[in-house]
Amino acid sequence: MSDWFSFRIAIQTMKDHFRITIILTLLFMGITTMYSSFYPAFKDVMQDMMESGFADSFAAFRGSEDMASYAGFLNIELYQIFWILILGILIGFIAASLISKEVEAKTIDLFMANPISRKQIVFEKYLGLIPLILIVNFATMLTVYGTTIAIGEELNFGHLFMVHVTSIPYFLAVASIGLLLSVIINEKMKASIIMIAIIVGMFIFESISLMIPDYEFMGLISIVHYYNPADILLAGKVDATGSIVLVAVSLECLFMSMLYFGRRDINVS
Repeated sequence: MSDWFSFRIAIQTMKDHFRITIILTLLFMGITTMYSSFYPAFKDVMQDMMESGFADSFAAFRGSEDMASYAGFLNIELYQIFWILILGILIGFIAASLISKEVEAKTIDLFMANPISRKQIVFEKYLGLIPLILIVNFATMLTVYGTTIAIGEELNFGHLFMVHVTSIPYFLAVASIGLLLSVIINEKMKASIIMIAIIVGMFIFESISLMIPDYEFMGLISIVHYYNPADILLAGKVDATGSIVLVAVSLECLFMSMLYFGRRDINVS
């Protein structure tokens, strides 16, 4: 039982992803600073776009009706694309290689040679990815707020905080889906590419559901549907049900990953 609380694999996974954690953190801090600081120069342009009806072109993005405001600008330019889609792809890409890279490189036997179960290997690999999610998440939040103060704009910090808190279940769900692919597919690149396709596909499904009322049901099969930074950032409305759905997806995929990997045959010769 004590092996379950040593977290050796989780700690090693954190160390293995230390460099990519720093790179992603700096990348998103830079992107955040750039887009936030752009707003004063684009404020009048955004207002003209709203008055001319050009904003209808952004109907595929939630919150596009308020894109002329500072919070609306951040929602469209940062959160709807770079946050939900790009960071989701990157986290999914990394998660999809957690186990598959070990199997492909024949190093999984080093883990299984220890007196720990296969289920624990999977659990700790997933656990070791959480610090990356948290560090990138809250470093970006602080950068948004700091840049907002620097350019003299106003933003409700409570709303901003909740945008980032509720993004944690979303990214955990993305990571758990990637982990499931990682235990099913032995080739890390194949697993990661499939994961990218899944994230992009779910993003497209949600966009179609927003643009075409008859296809609104398509959004329900996308995890993107259950995390809406627009409602939180613009109005402070938190979708508690959506967060519960994302937590349920995370737990279900994690459980299936542990169960499948615990029973599958692995050729390490």
